[in-house]
Amino acid sequence: MTYLVEQLKQTIDNDNYDTAINIIGGLKDLNVIYKAFDSYFNESDTLHDLIHKRNEFNIRTEKSRKRIESAVVKTFLQFKNEDHRDLIQGVCNEFIPQQDKALLMIWQFALNNRLFREITKDVFMKIYYSGRLTITKNDIVSYLKELLLQKQSLNLNWSEITIDTLSTKYLNIMTKLGVLNTGRIKTFKNIHPSTEAQVLFIYFLKLKEPENYNILTNEFLSIGFIHPDDLQERIKKLALKGFFNMNFNGIKLNVELTHSHKGVCYDLYN
Repeated sequence: MTYLVEQLKQTIDNDNYDTAINIIGGLKDLNVIYKAFDSYFNESDTLHDLIHKRNEFNIRTEKSRKRIESAVVKTFLQFKNEDHRDLIQGVCNEFIPQQDKALLMIWQFALNNRLFREITKDVFMKIYYSGRLTITKNDIVSYLKELLLQKQSLNLNWSEITIDTLSTKYLNIMTKLGVLNTGRIKTFKNIHPSTEAQVLFIYFLKLKEPENYNILTNEFLSIGFIHPDDLQERIKKLALKGFFNMNFNGIKLNVELTHSHKGVCYDLYN
């Protein structure tokens, strides 16, 4: 683990708003994030070597590489606890399908970055579930401007250019992760998470709010790509796999995990 990783782990508060979206959205290929996971958990490799020595992020200048390293640490290599670390380490294996990897990156980014989480929850998923076919930069620009008005006490002071860039880069991220189609007009892909990915999402829900057994009130719930109309029946079917227990009393849908975060990954993908 590099000094930068350790230093950032001590100072980062993922309840703050930041503009890491702009840096991550500028990467040409987000699959390199999985290489970052591998390097982080590999005793014979480091994130620093991956970015600075081998330049697998394909970044020209040393200054830009440092900025990328900092953003990757802040958005993907932060862990709430050992369960969180175990979950991410467990999904770093060759058997995970590409779409599952993409969804896991969305969930990890959202867990660690407040702005990405709130745009995804309050803009992207609301439009996706509404049945509308497209999402535009203006949808996000409008949301960010309203956010600035509501959060004036935080003194975010984002310029028009910053807001415009955040909106563009957010759409770039979601396109590169395969949930939007490429092209000038951004249309939604119809995402059907695998059973394995949906089970892992339940474990992400518990990471977000470990003391909250009722997942219906979990802030993270809407970003699972499980349509609200299908949620109860889908969770019931997933519970039959034995990875968690559920109980629904008509108001609360309580979920209790039955596997460790490390064990669930092994059992799902091996």
